[in-house]
Amino acid sequence: MSFDPKDPYDAAALYDMWLNCSRCPATFDFEPGGEVNLDYYHRIGQQARLDKWAVLPARNHGDELVFNVLCPDCARRFGVDGCDGRMELAAPVIDQICQAMRDASEQAA
Repeated sequence: MSFDPKDPYDAAALYDMWLNCSRCPATFDFEPGGEVNLDYYHRIGQQARLDKWAVLPARNHGDELVFNVLCPDCARRFGVDGCDGRMELAAPVIDQICQAMRDASEQAA
């Protein structure tokens, strides 16, 4: 499986570059090593899902894309299970970042 811009976990990992809890100072600490590319962010997003982090679909706040990310403790405290689904559409900024990363990979090759 590969990076899915409609998957809230993949998109949040890419957009925020790592996952920070929206309610407490917890940070998802995952450094799998290897090349930083779309697959890297996919691994972060999917590991966060397995570790019971909750990432709710994004919303736009002005010009900024905002993901509501909860660590496992806060997710339990607020009764949130996470998001098993996908967003209907990928946010345009996520598509732009994906394209920029693909272009950079092609230029490096």
